[in-house]
Amino acid sequence: MPTAMFTTRLDAELKAELERIAQAEDRSASWVANQAIRAFVEERRAVRDLLDTGLEMVTRESPGVAPGEVHDWMLADDDRPFPAAR
Repeated sequence: MPTAMFTTRLDAELKAELERIAQAEDRSASWVANQAIRAFVEERRAVRDLLDTGLEMVTRESPGVAPGEVHDWMLADDDRPFPAAR
């Protein structure tokens, strides 16, 4: 895959930690930073896709789960299944 140069400023402590991680993993700091940025971009893309899907479902008035039911499910101590959409 072709690469492109990207320059950024990091806090000195963050740069030092990045270099320690890279050394411990026998990788370059550039490689570690690239992996971190890739994970960040993929996570943000996935969140954006979920939000777009959710907004589309709301617009179409698709079946959904009431916020209170989700809240109760999240706070439950047991291993109950996720509430069914209505």
